[in-house]
Amino acid sequence: MTQVVFQPKQIEFNNKGVLYDFERTFDLKFYNNGIGFAVSFGEIESYYKTDYFTIEFGTLKDFRERRQNKNVNLSGIGLSSSFIYGKQNSIYMFKFARGKKQYLTEKAKRKGLAVGINYNYGLSLVMKKPYYVRVVNPEFTGPEDVLLTERLTDENKDLFLDYNQIFGGAGFFEGFWNIRPTVGLHAKAGAHFAFGAFDKSVKAIEVGLQVDAFPRRLPILVERDDIKNKYAYINLYIFAQFGKRR
Repeated sequence: MTQVVFQPKQIEFNNKGVLYDFERTFDLKFYNNGIGFAVSFGEIESYYKTDYFTIEFGTLKDFRERRQNKNVNLSGIGLSSSFIYGKQNSIYMFKFARGKKQYLTEKAKRKGLAVGINYNYGLSLVMKKPYYVRVVNPEFTGPEDVLLTERLTDENKDLFLDYNQIFGGAGFFEGFWNIRPTVGLHAKAGAHFAFGAFDKSVKAIEVGLQVDAFPRRLPILVERDDIKNKYAYINLYIFAQFGKRR
């Protein structure tokens, strides 16, 4: 009599692993006119959906800014430094936002790629740091007062914008004691690509669009007949995200 051996059916696992309920992530962002660093705290409602709160610190520039250097050497002073002609303020921002991340695809394997969307919106605390340049003193009487360090005022606008008188930009920390705050709003939406979305470690990249809006024109540049500051800035962005789930 022939003996028949039955093989048990193989159990199929969905490889989704542990369902975590919290994640903390760090983002390094690159905009077409600035950079940013963010930390986010997310509540994982399901594999497909995460609600989160994020705090970001970053910079904002006007696309018309051009850094240049005259490459001149003044006797007793040294080489000129780089500067941005017509710049009035450097902009730094703290952004506070609520957002949602939602995956749109299943993953065939545990180490596969999950594709989704990510959006958030919130309030921006904007810090305006006056921009200083070093200009040749038109009334200097000796080597010690050849250069003046100037920020824009109504009284010195002609000197501040006189390209021929500008020697270079002042130091990075010049003007920190004169920072002035204002507020704005921001929103972003992007395509999110997560590697190992079921894993304990968070690894993702994202590309998308961000809008920063303000109640008044943001005074980045000195306004002239052909240059006006803007109420809103639209940016393309890409960021790398890393973190942990628990």
